[in-house]
Order: sequence, then C-alpha cells, then structure tokens
Amino acid sequence: MKKRVLLADDEKNFLDLVKEELETEDYEVVAAADGVEAVIKAIDGYDIALLDIMMPNLDGISTTRILKRMNPDKPVVVFSGVAGSNDVARAVEVGAEKCLTKPFSVKQLMTDIEKALRG
Repeated sequence: MKKRVLLADDEKNFLDLVKEELETEDYEVVAAADGVEAVIKAIDGYDIALLDIMMPNLDGISTTRILKRMNPDKPVVVFSGVAGSNDVARAVEVGAEKCLTKPFSVKQLMTDIEKALRG
C-alpha cells in the first residue's frame, strides 16, 4: 500500500514539483496550499507531513503543533528557504523530526522521508 504524504507549501510551482517527484517514487500525495488546508486534509489520514515553515493563514510551526496533537506518532518534516535557526529550533521543539533548507535535492528528501517513516 502506498504511503500517504501530506504536503503543504504556498509556492505552487514548488508544491507541484515536489508532488510530482513523490508520486514518481510511488507515494500518494495530498497537497495543501497553506497550514489551514493541511490541517483539514490531515483528518483523512497521512503517514508523514511535509510542511513549509513560511505559509499564509497558518505557518508550518503552528501546523506542526496541531498535527502532532492530532497524530503524535506521525512524523513531520519542515522546510524553508528563509528559516533562521530560531525557526528551526521552534519547529523541532513542537515536534518536527527534521528541518530542510530550500533548495534541497529530491534524493535528500527521499532519504529523510524514509528515515522518518522508519521511526
């Protein structure tokens, strides 16, 4: 059975690119344009969440906090092109397993997803 990835990013081109790459690697991807949409879509279940830190309406740190309350055992990986060390520390503090800096390679993303899913 395919692993379900909840992917949230407000940059549509980036979202589409990552979604396509994940689907090529045989993941089912549920895409969201912001944190609010991600939380709503999380209700239907997911195996791992990939969240941009800087999103409108509900940022990635707040989204991580909510998702971890909903599903404490589901891993969350956050990413950002502009996150400072304070953002990274806050993301990990609220439950993110990893914080990636954009741009990152597909290979790096796949390695981090597989590692997070293994626990």
